[in-house]
Amino acid sequence: MKIRNIIVGILTLGILNVFSGCEDFLDKSPDMGLSEDDVYKDYTSMRGFMDRAYNFLDNFHSYQNCNNGRTHIGAISDEFASLFNSAESKVVNSGNWLSKDGTDFEIGNGSNGNGTSIWKAYKGLRIVNRVIRDIDLVPGLSEGQRNELLGQSHFLRAWFYFQLIKRYGGMPIFDQLFVGDGDEDLPRKTYHESHAWMMTDIEKAISMLPDVWDDNNTGRPNKIAAMAFKSMSQLYDASPLMQNDLASVQVMEYDKERAKLAAQSANAVLKYIKNHPETENRLMSKDEYTDIFYWKVPPYTQPEYLWYNRKQNTPGANYNANEAFTRYVRAFWLSSEYAQGTGNDAASYNAPTQNMVDMYEKQGDDGLYYPISHPNAKYNDQKPYEKRDPRFYNNILYPGNKWGANASGAAQYITTYVDGNMYKTVVNNNFTNKRQQTGYLCKKFIWEGEDQWKKLYGLNRVITVFIRVSQVYLDLAEASFEATGSATAKVEGCDYSALEALNVIRNRIGIGNVPSVIYNDEKAFRQAIRRERAVELMFEDHRWWDIRRWMVAHELFSEQYPIKGIQATPKNANHANVKDKSTLEFTFKVIDVVPEERIFEMKNYWYPFSMNDAASLNNLVQKPGW
Repeated sequence: MKIRNIIVGILTLGILNVFSGCEDFLDKSPDMGLSEDDVYKDYTSMRGFMDRAYNFLDNFHSYQNCNNGRTHIGAISDEFASLFNSAESKVVNSGNWLSKDGTDFEIGNGSNGNGTSIWKAYKGLRIVNRVIRDIDLVPGLSEGQRNELLGQSHFLRAWFYFQLIKRYGGMPIFDQLFVGDGDEDLPRKTYHESHAWMMTDIEKAISMLPDVWDDNNTGRPNKIAAMAFKSMSQLYDASPLMQNDLASVQVMEYDKERAKLAAQSANAVLKYIKNHPETENRLMSKDEYTDIFYWKVPPYTQPEYLWYNRKQNTPGANYNANEAFTRYVRAFWLSSEYAQGTGNDAASYNAPTQNMVDMYEKQGDDGLYYPISHPNAKYNDQKPYEKRDPRFYNNILYPGNKWGANASGAAQYITTYVDGNMYKTVVNNNFTNKRQQTGYLCKKFIWEGEDQWKKLYGLNRVITVFIRVSQVYLDLAEASFEATGSATAKVEGCDYSALEALNVIRNRIGIGNVPSVIYNDEKAFRQAIRRERAVELMFEDHRWWDIRRWMVAHELFSEQYPIKGIQATPKNANHANVKDKSTLEFTFKVIDVVPEERIFEMKNYWYPFSMNDAASLNNLVQKPGW
């Protein structure tokens, strides 16, 4: 018989509208004939059903992810300023998250619509909860097949649940299928209680998932992915924001014991990688660094990837790959000079901020790298791009940069300086409404030739990576330091101190060890850990979650216009006729990027439930301040 209509996962936040009535995932059209017998027929049919959950993983490289239009999630943190006049980030950045009927970046007063991370998490939970409940209805499963199905389902259930609690804080436990007769009106748990339940799923996944998959199944979570997810989730659980109960939002300290567990789990991941070369996971070298972020040929994975979205941004995805890549590159990263055209996609892009540029350290006269605010760096604000961390040159295009060539082979330059072509285009374009620009473009995920002349957009293969090896070292560094209060002490059972873990990442890219003047100062070393994380994981969907869990967002966004840019004014009045723009000299001035506001109060640390959801479910406790 047809599977009856049910509600799966949770029925808050507009979920009744998502899952009830004719929304039954298995109620396909009659010609498809999908029934319980079809789903539970054998291993292959059950796996096919479970695999649908992978369609609901996030893809922050998509211009439509989270209903975000042309706006990267970094535009609601301090990573980007969006030049799109109708950017979805504007509602979030206004601070009044219940002022809109719909949702942007999952935030608003409407039921979460199709495509948001929350909506996708609910849909994913619905599928894997059914697999976990009904696995024994599938005949003829071998122990290995059963473990594969359950291992993935427990992993995905934990992952989808994690997407909810890192936004909303503690939530009800979603380990059953609800019938919608009131049994869905469950009380919220604290974050720690929610995390504890999620950990049971992660532990089951670790015990059931294989060490490696064959080539036809590359990208499914394996044992090391589950272990890395465990350490990441434990670091979140130890973080200041997560120490709040359901009734309060105040700045808290790390939980040292929970941080200790996170450090031990991260260390276990690194030890496992070392002892299991068959996984082929490793920290990639400096020479391979750009390959982490994009490539033009298969196999669409890299040794540094531990957990990633295997279905998006590769041939075979559920949309026209070339069209999607073209629009992604043009709408997210390129100015109209490179993108061609005058419409929204060409005119608007996500511009890296001076806030982020300032994160890149500078080499001092002693050969060591320091934050630019440190006197040993001898930073000159009129020569701001000299001797910077190599990742700056990998990630950022700045005024006067040579980048690409036109159809005739003539070199092209980043003319975001005053009266440069790119600068004037933004000023005069209706789609950007003369928005203030930062002076920078992002090149971390694109290469020369993805432009209007060579039109190599369709070759771009960018995978949405959730966890990579670098992050595990950074997780270990943060957790170890917060557990011990020391840069050099080691958590029991760990092979690395916080300093040693951090130095692995720094030495990989060629900037050497953290100077002693930094790691001997507790405050300076904590900032070094956070700065290193911001730089290494920049634009990879970590910063927004990090500044919230650290509870520093209200400080970062305390000014009326906290987002900064660079105003570069050519010293040569005849700059338009200078062929090699990289030879131009500029006068530099850091400016406020107007109207890039970031209104962030204590209540904004947790996403609010919509007013309708808060009113319709008696046991749902609204977040403090909302």
